[in-house]
Amino acid sequence: MITLSNIMKANAFSCIGFGITFLFLPEEVGNFLSTNNQAPSIIFTVLGIFLFFNGLHLIWASLKLMPSKHLVIYFSIGDYIWVLGTSYLLVVGIWITAPMGIVVTLLVSGMVGVFGLLQMIKRKEMGNC
Repeated sequence: MITLSNIMKANAFSCIGFGITFLFLPEEVGNFLSTNNQAPSIIFTVLGIFLFFNGLHLIWASLKLMPSKHLVIYFSIGDYIWVLGTSYLLVVGIWITAPMGIVVTLLVSGMVGVFGLLQMIKRKEMGNC
């Protein structure tokens, strides 16, 4: 069943998984995304830390019976920022230039955007409480 809690948990596990990957394999991630013009490893390290803690925060929020609208909007805005940032990098052609890196990046960005949208839809369905 698709519930707000389940969407937030899926989002959380995605954040934690990518966070750990970025944190412990920054060079490999950079090489996968681009064979030239790679992002500095520190970018992946910082993103990894942020994603890991964002994932923990999402898990905490997913355990609430009725997360506040503001909390859900906060997480959804973060998802949309990820999509916009990814789109920007793809359009300007920096840091994500390898064909397979582009494909995977588009898939992940699409998934993150869907998480953001579904979170807002499911929270709205829960009413004004």
